[in-house]
Amino acid sequence: MFPEINEKHRESFKSLANGWMRVGASCVQLLKGGEVLIGCPNSNASSEPSLLVTSLGSGLSLQVFGVTDIRWVPTAESMLDVFSNLLNADTDLDNLTAALVETQDRLVALYELTQATRRTLDMPKLLDLLIQQSRHLMDVDGGFVVLKEKGKQTIIHQVSENPLHPAHAEAAATLYLRDPNRHIFKDSETLPANLKNVMMVTLPVRDEISAAVGLFNKTGNFNTPDIKLAKAIAEHIGAQLENALLHKEVVERARLETEMDIARQVQTAILPQSIPQIRGLDIFATSTPALEVGGDFFDVIDRSEEALVFALGDVTGKGMPAALLMSMTHTIIKSASRNMPFNHPHQVLDRLNHDMAADFANVGMFTTVMLGMVDCADCKLHFSNAGQSPIYHVPVNGEPMLLEAQDIPVGILDTVEYTTQSLNLSQGDLFIAASDGFPESRNPAGEMYGYERMKAILSTSRELSAKQIAEALLADVNAFCDTHPQDDDRTIVVLKFEKATEKRIMFNESITIYANYEEIRQPCERLRLNLRQAEISEEIAGLCELSLQELLTNLVDHAYEGNPNGQITVRMASNRGQIFIQTEDAGTPANIKMEDVHMPNPEDLAEGGYGMAIIRSLMDDIRYETAQGKNIWTLVKNL
Repeated sequence: MFPEINEKHRESFKSLANGWMRVGASCVQLLKGGEVLIGCPNSNASSEPSLLVTSLGSGLSLQVFGVTDIRWVPTAESMLDVFSNLLNADTDLDNLTAALVETQDRLVALYELTQATRRTLDMPKLLDLLIQQSRHLMDVDGGFVVLKEKGKQTIIHQVSENPLHPAHAEAAATLYLRDPNRHIFKDSETLPANLKNVMMVTLPVRDEISAAVGLFNKTGNFNTPDIKLAKAIAEHIGAQLENALLHKEVVERARLETEMDIARQVQTAILPQSIPQIRGLDIFATSTPALEVGGDFFDVIDRSEEALVFALGDVTGKGMPAALLMSMTHTIIKSASRNMPFNHPHQVLDRLNHDMAADFANVGMFTTVMLGMVDCADCKLHFSNAGQSPIYHVPVNGEPMLLEAQDIPVGILDTVEYTTQSLNLSQGDLFIAASDGFPESRNPAGEMYGYERMKAILSTSRELSAKQIAEALLADVNAFCDTHPQDDDRTIVVLKFEKATEKRIMFNESITIYANYEEIRQPCERLRLNLRQAEISEEIAGLCELSLQELLTNLVDHAYEGNPNGQITVRMASNRGQIFIQTEDAGTPANIKMEDVHMPNPEDLAEGGYGMAIIRSLMDDIRYETAQGKNIWTLVKNL
């Protein structure tokens, strides 16, 4: 195909034609397929040419009028060859220019694509860019991407004014993925009627995802350069998609970790923050989940000064599903034990199964539960065991006995009649309820901790307190497991029966806090817990707690005024006759004489001094001294 005849071509032809005019020619014409391309002079010749030469290679002809000597034929042929070469050179130049322009357009488009994809990690936007750039560079009606991941729904993303039916897009991708070496489809047997041609290339993402890009209805036919260009675009987008998927996974992981952390905090808050203590019983309970949240739970609920209810359970499975069902189960047990007129443990389990059987059945789960009621006045323990193990009774003069569960777990059957068993208690008896996370713990060799090892630890630690027995068992399990990770939740409740007259817990504890209103609550709460465990009356405990709160408030306001980073150490102790509370700080010394502190009349209240007057009225003794740059306050309450 020759280029269009331009002024340059006309001037060149005119120069050649002038030579013919000088030897007698009246007109010279260049023809292509019988059509005159150029004539010199421009007037049409009215007669037959005297000389006619034709180039078979170019299809051009040269006619000369007025020169009849055949010796000029070689000259005419040479002129025709020169002009043919001139036009061919221009054609090649035009083709080269067009190719360079097309290459430049593609490079610019790829550059723009690279810049655009750097600014987004959104998968739909990346797929849009892939198809839009491919449409722009290859003149197609539209495109689609098919993502297939095992176990998940196929994703089909399209960009077109006339999108394909999703089934057609998926069928084309399936054909291609079966034979990835075949990129171009134009067989009417494999394409729906509205498709003229389809080109398919692989979108490289990750091994578990099969992905293909399809471009359809190109003006003309797809060729090898189109395939290479589509592959280049797909490889770039594939790398960006991998980044997008990784970013999505990181965001999802961070969101899940945040939700799990919140769930762990909620679950921890649901479990008892302190263990009620009653006369004649030493009780301790703790739980260590295998994951951030677990399916184990426990609770201890006091019903009177000499009676309480305790529960331990294990919902099947781990993680969030078990944690949700655990919370529901725990709430029902707590409510039924505290607020409803149940006198036997099996009545609580009956209620739990009635309320939760359908929920457990819907998710294919269940829970084991051990519920006990202790009455120290009658020296009795009543308990119901719905599939929970291990449960041990350790008589003061006997070996640990494993108590088998007498009933099936909660949530397996809609209607179950649970039963209650009873034990007579003696001073020094132990009762231990634990989850299967103890005996089923494994060491690096795969060996299980087992019931016998647990029984041996309980036997050798029976003289310890309830808390020390639990800690001894946990330490032994951890030592046995060594580097093997914890496979299941470990929860334990330990009860040790004592004479009520011997129950007077002494305490000696210290805690250091920062001088701000938030932290002064910690030692106050700790003091009340210690006083409660020491069986100090609520009246005296309240006076001591109020006095400590007033003292700490004064230290924040005056000793450390404007300095929330100042530290206060609070010590609390008790013997059988007195309660001692002492604070130590490095703040501004108190300019006060305690003998001058008296409760002022309401009409004469000053800004300061009122708090110390309250403390002096509540406590039996209050002393202030300085030593080695420290301010020391001591409060004493006689029992």
